[in-house]
Amino acid sequence: MTRYCAFLLLAAAVGLQVPTLHGQQTQTPEVTFQVEVNYVDVDVVVTDDQGNFVTGLTRDDFEVFENGRPQKIDTFSQVGIPVEKSIDFVHEGRLVVADTQTNRRPFDGRVYVIVLDDLDVSAMRSTPLKDAARKFVREFMGANDLAAVVYTSGRKDTAQEFTSNRELLVAAIDKFIGQRMRSLSLERLDSYYQTIAFGYTSQTTPDPGTGSINQQDPAGYGRVSDPTELERGTRALTVLDTLKNTAEFLGSVRGRRKALLFFSEGLDYPIRDVFGALDATTVIRASQDAISMAARANVNFYAVDPRGLAGMTTDFMEGAGLASGAGTPGPILLVPGRNTPANGITGASGTFDVQDELRQEFRTSQDTLRELTEETGGFATLDTNNVAPAFERIVDANSRYYVLGYYPPTHPRDGRFYKIEVRVKRPNLRVEARKGYAAPRGRTPEERKRDEEARAARDARRPDGKRASTPLLTALLSPIPQSGLTFTVQAAPFKNTANEASIALAIELDGSRLPYTEPNAKGMVSNKIELSFFGLSAQGKAIAPAWTELDLTLRPETRDRVTAHGVRANPRISLAPGRYQIKIGARESVSGQAGSVFYDLEVPDFRKEKLMVGGLLMTTPSVQQTPSIQPDPNVSNKLLPAPATSRREFPRSDVLALYTEIYDNDSSRQARHIEVTVRLVSESGTNVIVSRDELENGAAGEKPWEIYGYAKRIPLKELAPGRYLLRVEAAVRGRNEPPATREAVVTVLQ
Repeated sequence: MTRYCAFLLLAAAVGLQVPTLHGQQTQTPEVTFQVEVNYVDVDVVVTDDQGNFVTGLTRDDFEVFENGRPQKIDTFSQVGIPVEKSIDFVHEGRLVVADTQTNRRPFDGRVYVIVLDDLDVSAMRSTPLKDAARKFVREFMGANDLAAVVYTSGRKDTAQEFTSNRELLVAAIDKFIGQRMRSLSLERLDSYYQTIAFGYTSQTTPDPGTGSINQQDPAGYGRVSDPTELERGTRALTVLDTLKNTAEFLGSVRGRRKALLFFSEGLDYPIRDVFGALDATTVIRASQDAISMAARANVNFYAVDPRGLAGMTTDFMEGAGLASGAGTPGPILLVPGRNTPANGITGASGTFDVQDELRQEFRTSQDTLRELTEETGGFATLDTNNVAPAFERIVDANSRYYVLGYYPPTHPRDGRFYKIEVRVKRPNLRVEARKGYAAPRGRTPEERKRDEEARAARDARRPDGKRASTPLLTALLSPIPQSGLTFTVQAAPFKNTANEASIALAIELDGSRLPYTEPNAKGMVSNKIELSFFGLSAQGKAIAPAWTELDLTLRPETRDRVTAHGVRANPRISLAPGRYQIKIGARESVSGQAGSVFYDLEVPDFRKEKLMVGGLLMTTPSVQQTPSIQPDPNVSNKLLPAPATSRREFPRSDVLALYTEIYDNDSSRQARHIEVTVRLVSESGTNVIVSRDELENGAAGEKPWEIYGYAKRIPLKELAPGRYLLRVEAAVRGRNEPPATREAVVTVLQ
């Protein structure tokens, strides 16, 4: 089960309820989240004879049928999502990723899940697959898109949660190693020869009726079997479950078309052999379940076969070596002791045609890709080495489309599939849409609501009854960040205990949209901010959950400051070394606005290298106008003159104050001189500011230090407006070793 499914189960356990989306004519419909199917929305792509998207259609141009019966179209919109180009900061040929994340801009891009089928891709074709997946991320994803990476094998060190950070997506793709099993046909042939080599004892028994002698076949040569059939069946079911669970997770995202890019060579199982393959019926049913879930969740599957034009060349070459001779199709398989042709194989008179068997395998695997994609409104890219046109089609299909919504008839909660057909009244137009949806199963929303109220009542009686509200939990568990209450986050890891690092968070909430209660007799207004966050590990486990409530009871002048400059909190979270996505959610109590930010963070092991640099905190005089209501317990005013900020844009009148820590893990007793260099580098690569300091460690008569709190102030008045790389480097003088570094991108305003 993928980590996405784990979130879905958690959401279902607490009975999350989210209001229905009521669509209207718009170009970029709002993303909402919903668990129940209380209305059906259908994304429709309409093209002309040349394959061009047809614009300007109206509600009256469409007809929708469910199980052949016409339905009233209640909601209608035409979607046009631009593909925004990323404005990257590149230093020495390397992309520098911003160290802040925000939900201030509502999500308005495309949603992709890249599923890498390592169970069904040969190790020999790992490189072509990675090349194709990287190409999609780097060349076809827009800056306003979100994508995630999932592996069908469930490897715990590979998956990547939803992010717009292309470097993190590429890093997850780069870990791919194909694990496809050896060809079924070649395994069957080897099994035949090995059984002969390791002994066969024929038996002769008289026929009770005739008295004649019959040869028996206790070793099972009468059928050439697959010794790996059980494992192949298990793998196929695992792959299909991954597709089903991922589609189910995406089902809660409404208002956007969702694309699942399936990089695979197709299922490695004889799915057509319903009589000979023991799990064929089960695999077929699992395939139908995945298609049904994709239809219910309105997810389109797109497949990319990395074999391209090469096909199964390596298997063909190996199969040719097993043939009985040049120009012959294959060996003659006979039942030992009987000298009669073995049954259950391709060809006449027991001839095992290896090449024909391999071709049949190839066709079957491609057919599975066609069925999965075409039944969900997508398509499969097969027999080509040029994937760019397919990627262009995928982007276009997810950028321009119509959304039709209707309230279906009342159906039993039995999971039954209901067919959808969309027609366009205008002639000579082609329509692509999902084929149907499945009714929900299990408890009704009312039943889940009663269970949730009972759970809340139990929690209220607990000593630690304060916990995240359901709307805040909804924001935290949503597949993509929500922008109801907007804020910006920066996270900086620092050395702490032997097993954990301390992560300093700078969270700045937008105050311009905060509502308040009516002023009291003294003119004071109030609101409460519910703040919760936790770390999601690479294994999908929630780590170090935290919840707090920030009281905003403000005088008129303070309210004006919050409205103009926002409000800041600087909490901490402790995490072990590893890769995380920190999920931060905030909700205000007056109007109930909630929002979430997902922050990808690599927490180093600060004891691994001899010399390391901690996270980077910044502040300036201008950001002190933002009231801080939760100070950082570990950074005093002596280290940083004001609370750390998540802002990275500063006026030229500011003085940038930074703080980091230098960790010297060298256990030797020798004195060391550590040079710390702070640079501001322009986008052209020019060092516009360079400042150097020398730190002594272990000088005569002094106790060596392990942690050095390093602070620096940089006036910005001499800098031209623009973006700069702020880079801190630490190196031991006299050692020919790369420096330890920490960096961030800042913008200087006029």
